[in-house]
Amino acid sequence: MKTILVAMHLVACEPDLLICQDYSINAKRWPDMEACQMARDMEMSRLSKTLPTWAVVMSRCRYLLGKGYNPYAMF
Repeated sequence: MKTILVAMHLVACEPDLLICQDYSINAKRWPDMEACQMARDMEMSRLSKTLPTWAVVMSRCRYLLGKGYNPYAMF
């Protein structure tokens, strides 16, 4: 039986949003969408500390199905 977990996807972009860099948190998983959304602000602020002040940081929580599933198909 496959398990459904929640993963967070972080992106840092230039101010014009034309050039972005992925910073997905591959090692962390949350048991439900609410837990992931509660952790979003903390993870976004942690990433913002390592980037220039002009960088735009965005995040999204998404469902992730067990092994062998292509998580990028949900974007």
